[in-house]
Amino acid sequence: MKKTVKILSIIAGSLLLGNTALMSIIANFNIGLLPVAALGVLLLLYGIFFDRLPCKRLVHCFVGTVLAVLLVFGSFLAAYGRNDNADYNEKTVIVLGCGIRGERVSVGLAKRLDKAAEYHKENPKAMIIVSGGQGPQEDISEALAMKRYLVAKGIDEDKIIMEDKSTSTITNFRYSREIMEKEGMSLSSVVFVTNGYHVYRAASYAKAEGFSEVSHLGTDIIWYTIPMNYMREMLAVVKMWVFDR
Repeated sequence: MKKTVKILSIIAGSLLLGNTALMSIIANFNIGLLPVAALGVLLLLYGIFFDRLPCKRLVHCFVGTVLAVLLVFGSFLAAYGRNDNADYNEKTVIVLGCGIRGERVSVGLAKRLDKAAEYHKENPKAMIIVSGGQGPQEDISEALAMKRYLVAKGIDEDKIIMEDKSTSTITNFRYSREIMEKEGMSLSSVVFVTNGYHVYRAASYAKAEGFSEVSHLGTDIIWYTIPMNYMREMLAVVKMWVFDR
């Protein structure tokens, strides 16, 4: 049993460090890479020094607790994100932005936009707000890249409104609300689209910004981005619980 735990720890740690290296090359910098790397180092060292650990019981408890918390926390976010509640009669769709590479939408953002395009086929009357400003390593705003993507999918430009000032989830909703209020659009008939792991925090911020009856649609993500995205989201949720309430 001990030998199995040792080997699995070394393999898991090596895979996490490899994933960190891969994502640092193919994606924009994401704070979620730091805890992934830290966890990889922890598991790798735990496995390598398994037989020579000082305070073995304490170290075993620490590592076990860390893994248990991450598993439960991640499972909660994943389960929450799978509980779509849109009725396809909403008047407005808000697509939340995330990083782009130059002018190209990322794989995760493409999944959000594909989900919005699917929704549009079911409810073509709804207006679509694409929400996202311009960040580091981005040549244009996320909103513009998102609009171009949806237009290429065959959606009429007149159905798309750009919100291109936001730099966070809460400002996605804040600035989208300002646009909607200016245009006389209802705040009580809205659905937002994001990746599943992000739904819980996004729904919390939506309610805080006045979208009291907002619905949501969650999408999946590419498997190799799971460690980075979930680690980042867990940190962001803890920040929301501690500082934003």
